Amino acid sequence: MVDRTEGVLDELRDLVLNAKAVPMSASCMLNRAEALAVIDRAKAALAEDVGEAHRVTATSLETLERAQHEAKQIVAAAEERASYLSTQNPVYEEAQRKAAALEGKALADAEALRREADAYVDARIATFEASLHKTMSQVRTMRERLARRSSLDDDATTALPRLEE
Repeated sequence: MVDRTEGVLDELRDLVLNAKAVPMSASCMLNRAEALAVIDRAKAALAEDVGEAHRVTATSLETLERAQHEAKQIVAAAEERASYLSTQNPVYEEAQRKAAALEGKALADAEALRREADAYVDARIATFEASLHKTMSQVRTMRERLARRSSLDDDATTALPRLEE
């Protein structure tokens, strides 16, 4: 999922690294159309990755809702069976024990499924977050190198504003 975005950002980085140097300057020349095309692909890849993360989250929520619905049906069936068995006096206690066991199992199964879905979604989001941190670090490093190389932070130079960490 995150590989698409990283691949395009690596391509953009390579484009900048391999750009033709301007003589007697720390600047370089890039093909504007090529750079904009790579940036557009990066935006599209990021949008696809975010969309896929949303789909994964929605699918997990649907699975959790189905499990909860199924648990309610199991509990309802157990209650109905217990009610029937309660009319038979010697079987009443056994029916209550079985109903409680079924309810506990259904609730435990639903909880386990919810935890599993949450763990999956969290892992996907963590991977996405790590990718974003890596990308931000790479961008920050590139800007710092450009600033050092071109003295962009001197008072005489009007550089683009820096984001505060």
